[in-house]
Amino acid sequence: VYFPVKHRMLIHFYAFIFSEDWRADLWAKRFVRDHVRYIDHVYCNAAAVVAKVREKSLKNDPEGGGVFDTLHVRRGDFQYKIVKRTSEQLYEDSKEHLTPGSTLFIATDEFDKSYWEIFKTHYDVYFLDDFMDALKGVSPNYFGMLDQLVAAQGRVFYGTFFSTFSSYINRIRGYHDDRGDELTGSPKDGKIKSWYFFPEDRKNEMVAYMPSRPPFYSREFPAGWRDIDADVME
Repeated sequence: VYFPVKHRMLIHFYAFIFSEDWRADLWAKRFVRDHVRYIDHVYCNAAAVVAKVREKSLKNDPEGGGVFDTLHVRRGDFQYKIVKRTSEQLYEDSKEHLTPGSTLFIATDEFDKSYWEIFKTHYDVYFLDDFMDALKGVSPNYFGMLDQLVAAQGRVFYGTFFSTFSSYINRIRGYHDDRGDELTGSPKDGKIKSWYFFPEDRKNEMVAYMPSRPPFYSREFPAGWRDIDADVME
């Protein structure tokens, strides 16, 4: 059943389609997860970068198990000026859930490295271009996708609200976290360890279960991944 509404269909496929059989609903969501995705070449190269980041994390903290946290900061030509913050503001917005001195991977279109000095003062910071030795021969056309896949592996993730780039990182995190309890210690309730820098009333959007609602494009929703493998595990 498709429910016509005054919104473009260029948003989440799961927002306006309801299946009478819940198994059909989960099958469709798994189909998108498993087949409407980046090609294996991109995933394999992202895995190589993740391994490098974990190495850096272990060197930084031998007892830390190789975990790292991640950010996505959209700057560039982003039309939503309200979320374009100074680096000092971003630091204040995110320090609550980040560990001082820990390893931090930043996905961003801000290439002025001086912008990140405050983060470098408090964390062990890395960017995708710090791992070019692992990406020899990889087309730069894939770099944005690699940034997303690496950022999705963070213990904690901070993203940019209104950014569909951050949104897809969260959907990937949702796919991973729904396997959850043994991997993250969290229940399979659709909530993930992701936050937004700003605005303040959106900061905790991903750590509380919320149904799909406008503005749909600004974030992903747990309906896209919660219990996605439930009938497979029966």
